[in-house]
Amino acid sequence: MIPTWISVVGVIVTVLSPFLALGGVVLGGYLTRKSDRELDVWRHREETMRMVRWSVEQILEGTDAGTDAGVVTLRSLMRSELLQPEDYDLVAALTASVAIDRVGADAYADLADADTMIVEGEGADG
Repeated sequence: MIPTWISVVGVIVTVLSPFLALGGVVLGGYLTRKSDRELDVWRHREETMRMVRWSVEQILEGTDAGTDAGVVTLRSLMRSELLQPEDYDLVAALTASVAIDRVGADAYADLADADTMIVEGEGADG
């Protein structure tokens, strides 16, 4: 004869084991999603800083085409979803500093206007 307490423990373990397994699956899914979000933020930040570095190099190179490309890239990056909110102030200050130094305050003020459409190219077809 099996003692009553062993029967009760067996029933409890039998009933709880699927719920414990479900809890483990839910916890694993949560941790995986959290890790994926952190990786996505890291990837966005790396791509942002790569673009910023390239833009600044183009601007500092001194050629007109490189300067224009760098400023346009920095401006586009500031409006992009790629830029993390934590990095916005850094990129904005860098954009203002580098662009004002290279293209002048008046030209930068024109470029900084959010409604300004920048089209590059030669000829009527752009």
